[in-house]
This record gives sequence, structure tokens and C-alpha cells, in this order.
Amino acid sequence: MAQLTRTFIAVDFDNPLIVSRVQDIQKELRESGIIAKDVEPENLHLTIWFLGELTEDKLKILLEEVNKIYFKEFELRIRGLGYFPGGNRINVIWLGVEDPENMLKNILEQLLNYLGKKGFKYDERGFTPHLTIARVKYIQDKQRALKIIQSLKYVEVGTQLISSVKVKKSILTSKGPIYSDLVVVEAGKKS
Repeated sequence: MAQLTRTFIAVDFDNPLIVSRVQDIQKELRESGIIAKDVEPENLHLTIWFLGELTEDKLKILLEEVNKIYFKEFELRIRGLGYFPGGNRINVIWLGVEDPENMLKNILEQLLNYLGKKGFKYDERGFTPHLTIARVKYIQDKQRALKIIQSLKYVEVGTQLISSVKVKKSILTSKGPIYSDLVVVEAGKKS
């Protein structure tokens, strides 16, 4: 059977101030009775495009095409907490990402252009920039949890300088996903 590689394109959040602030928020959520799988500090990222399981041939094309994108360094602002899917259902807790220069959209449009011509399909739900910080397993007191989430609705987390876009490989394990970089496209580099 052909080897498949679970793949996505992302930018990392590694600013120590943001990582520390995220950990504080995760702790606050835990203390409110939300039992969740927190995203580890080294795994904090924003997914631009989740490509799923790719064959070796598709992966080779992806790795060639992604190097064609061009962007300058830019900053993203992390502000506000929310959750999916909404209402009384809390499955994923995330932080909002503001992109004042629309650089993520620009990068995505380039990827859609290059990869679309090669048969790659984008998620029809569209692109909503967010930073997942926890995947909820169980909530002890839903009203208390919703109250804490509401209190963090406008939380200021900080800014992250983005200087690279990465194609990542994801291996799912019982302890959580293990990510590794397959390609790193640096800002300001023309292929």
C-alpha cells in the first residue's frame, strides 16, 4: 500500500510572550473545569491549508509548488478567545488572529493559484484565521466554562512576527500529534 503523509501548511507561533500567555489561558480554562487536550507550546500554529493524507507523488508536487510563494515578514495580532462549533457546544477553544496587512490571505491566494492548477482542493468552509489552544474532552460545569470563555472574549495576547511559512507533516499518536517541517519558505525569498 502506498505511503500517505498527513500534511498541512502553517505559520508557527513561537514568540515566548505569546507562548507564556497561551499557557496562562490554558491553565485558567482547566481551573474552570474544562477537561481538554491543550496544544503544546511547541505545536502552536495557524493552519493556512490542511491538505490531509497525500500520496508521495502529490507530496512531491506540493513541496515544489509551495516554494513559489513570495511574502515579506509580517505581524499577526493575537486577540480574543472563542470556540467551535458554538452555542452550547464547546469542542475546540481558539484565540483570534488579526492580520492587518492581509498577508495570510495573500499567501493563501498564491497557494490556491499554484496548487489549484495541480488539482489540490481547498476546504469549502473557507479560511478563518485562528490559533487552536485546546481540544475539549469534557466539561464539568458548562455554565462556569461559558462564563470563563466569555470573560476572555477580548483578551489581548500579543503579536507574532511571521518570517516563514511551513509545510508540516503530522503523525497522530495516542499522546497527541507530532509535527515536523517538510519545507520552510522564508520571507523575502524568490524561488
